[in-house]
Amino acid sequence: MTDPAATTTPPPAPGPGGRRTGAGGGLGAAPALGAAVLVGLLWGAATSGLQTVLPWPFAGLANAVGPWVAPAFLVGAWSRRAGVAVLAGVLVCSGEVAGYYATSALRGFGVNPATVALWAGTGLLGGPVLGLAGWWWRRAASRRVAALGAALLGGVFLAEGAVTYGYYLRYTGDAVVFCVLGAALVAVLGATAPAARVAGTRARGAGAAAAWSLLVLPLGVAGEVLLHRVVT
Repeated sequence: MTDPAATTTPPPAPGPGGRRTGAGGGLGAAPALGAAVLVGLLWGAATSGLQTVLPWPFAGLANAVGPWVAPAFLVGAWSRRAGVAVLAGVLVCSGEVAGYYATSALRGFGVNPATVALWAGTGLLGGPVLGLAGWWWRRAASRRVAALGAALLGGVFLAEGAVTYGYYLRYTGDAVVFCVLGAALVAVLGATAPAARVAGTRARGAGAAAAWSLLVLPLGVAGEVLLHRVVT
């Protein structure tokens, strides 16, 4: 006898390239995009305050790209569809810029329109990538694709730690914090991706994320060098 559920329950929607998603649930478009705006505004405002509170060697976490794109990854993972995750990433980063500079202005700090435009522009570039990376990590049925999502987030922290804090600023403590966090994100997210857990291949998931990092890290380094040249 055929199980009625087998004929009435639709299969998961295919992801990019025909890949079927590996996790159920998630937020629809309206809740995901609303959450993206709220998370962005709140984290941007919190960042302004944390810059004068966090002690060494963690102060860099309130003044860096990695901690700003991490919420885009998170909301992307919450999103049910890939396109929504991409747009959510944009909204998170745009909200962070708005929340940060609005809070800084209220605290009496000057706001340079050119700087606002710069960070808004970087958010338009990085937000969609990290939003999609979060979606891949949670929803890709392929362990390798999920591992790429993990490597993208961890790679941001690794590149920022090595290049910005290690090479340019010579802040050894901050560089170590960022690199340790980046390596941990690669390993932990690779091992805990639903595609790896369902298949019982956590170690292979972590290994695949580490392998992707060999490609992601040089791209992240190039991005950090370019950003440094634009900022300075």
